[in-house]
Amino acid sequence: MSSCEQIKQDYQDLKTLKQEFDLEYQKAVETGDLARAKELRAELEQKRDALADKLWPLERLPQKELKEQYASQREILERTGILEQLSSGEMGIKGTDNEEYAFPSYQEITQRMRESEEALRPKTEQGFIRLQITPFGMKLDDLIEKYKQVILKHHKEGKLMATKENPSDPDEQLELDENNPVWLWGNYRNADVNGEMVYYPKEFSSNHQGKTKQEVLKEQGGWNILLAENLPNIPRKNKGEEIKGRKQLEAGKTPYQYLETLKTDPNYQNETGMTPEDQITCAIIHLEQTDQVIDDYRDSGKGSGSYQLGAYFSADGFVPGFYWDRRGVGWPTWAGTFPRIPFLMLAPVAR
Repeated sequence: MSSCEQIKQDYQDLKTLKQEFDLEYQKAVETGDLARAKELRAELEQKRDALADKLWPLERLPQKELKEQYASQREILERTGILEQLSSGEMGIKGTDNEEYAFPSYQEITQRMRESEEALRPKTEQGFIRLQITPFGMKLDDLIEKYKQVILKHHKEGKLMATKENPSDPDEQLELDENNPVWLWGNYRNADVNGEMVYYPKEFSSNHQGKTKQEVLKEQGGWNILLAENLPNIPRKNKGEEIKGRKQLEAGKTPYQYLETLKTDPNYQNETGMTPEDQITCAIIHLEQTDQVIDDYRDSGKGSGSYQLGAYFSADGFVPGFYWDRRGVGWPTWAGTFPRIPFLMLAPVAR
């Protein structure tokens, strides 16, 4: 039997099992005996999931792995206090537009991945296999405060570690100024609310063609659903690997050069730079999962500072930057000539 015929047979078996479950459920309602209905339901869910796996279009990102990533990130965002209970009873965030945005369901994410299969398949083959769910609609100042609390918690627990070049490298505990764990350039304060920072610019100039956060929220809702390379350390010059015709972006160029590459080179089609919200969420998740900071470039020589190419300070002409400087977390105006790993953005989730 061919794979196509097997899928058709599995689907027919699933329909038959569903009919049997429906009949048994009606009996259970009358008799109160739910034992057989529960057995059939478990079998139905198992067969449904097995069929869904066979139909899943992204071989390099199995659903089992995707589910694990989804569950881990939801748990982290809830544990760190980023998610809160909404008026609907769901967990989610309150946006800067005063709207509530429920955390996207796994089914919503996989549905949008299926809809974006044509764009996603080649990117997963190039190494974009790490899911990230960003609370983009949350006020940036509040998200930075959450990151500050996560850093302090890890420091007090003795679990604030330097970036590793390889997972097997020994732990290196970092020092921290507890009174100033996050250094923030003053222009960041309230910048996503007052419109001084714009998102998804086409150029880093007065003709940026970017959008305010309010405009983005109106178009796409409060969550960014992203796929990224599984590459926490940005390669230094001449260290990037070529995968399926695409070379990993390396440190050493200007934001303008990186943006032009994303716009014009077909090997980077459908990729976009991170926003500060994406960057902070990435840092929180990585720290919670590994006890390590990211973008630790000063003194260590392992990480690299980063630009967030998905945002731009239109009034000042600056591209956001981020790095760990061994004295705390830096948010300098200009972080040095390093890129941040570009992300592939899926169709947005608007709830």
